[in-house]
Amino acid sequence: MNLDLDWLRLGYKWVFNQKYRLHLTGFRPEVICIIQSTDLEKKYLLVQPFQDQSIWMPPQEGLHLEDTPKTASMRCLKTELGLTELQIQFRRSIWLGKRLFPEYRRDERDLIYSMRGWVDKNRMIGKAYFAALIIADSKAIIQPNLAEIYQYQWMNTRELLQQIKTNPPDKQKILRQAWIKLVVRVGYKSLR
Repeated sequence: MNLDLDWLRLGYKWVFNQKYRLHLTGFRPEVICIIQSTDLEKKYLLVQPFQDQSIWMPPQEGLHLEDTPKTASMRCLKTELGLTELQIQFRRSIWLGKRLFPEYRRDERDLIYSMRGWVDKNRMIGKAYFAALIIADSKAIIQPNLAEIYQYQWMNTRELLQQIKTNPPDKQKILRQAWIKLVVRVGYKSLR
C-alpha cells in the first residue's frame, strides 16, 4: 500500500509541478540571477564562466526538483560568488521559457525522471529558464568560486546589453527577455 502512495505522490507532482513536467520532457530547469546594484546609476553583475571564457552572462543555477527559484538563486550566489543572504535581497522571480539545445549538446546531463531516456539516448534536450531579480550592494565583497567563475564585473545597462551578445543567439533572446521582464517593465510601471 505504501508503494502505491509513493507512485500517487510522484504522479501528482508530475502533473501539477512545472519542474517535474520539464524533467519528464527532457528540459533541465535553471534560474538566471539578474543582480542589480543599489547604486544611484544601476549596475548589473555579469560573470565569465570558467568553462567558456568567451561569454558574459548573469550567474545561473540549476533547480533541483524541490527547489524554488529563490532557494536556487541563494545557493547560486553563495556557491559561485560567496555572497550570503545578508548581502543580497531577493525581489521576485518569473518564468521565461524553454530552449532546445543543438544536437551536439544534447545528453549533457542525465535527468533522473526524463521519459526521453526510455525513447532514445537523449535524456536532456534543453534547458528551461526562470529568472530572479536580486538586489546587492556593488561594494559587497565577492569571492568568486574559481572552479566556476573566471571573472566578474559590474556593468551599466549599455555594457550589459552589449556583453550578453557574446552568448549564442537563442540564449541572448532568453537573457534579453529576463532583462525586459524583471528590470525594464518594472521600471516603466513605477514611472506611471
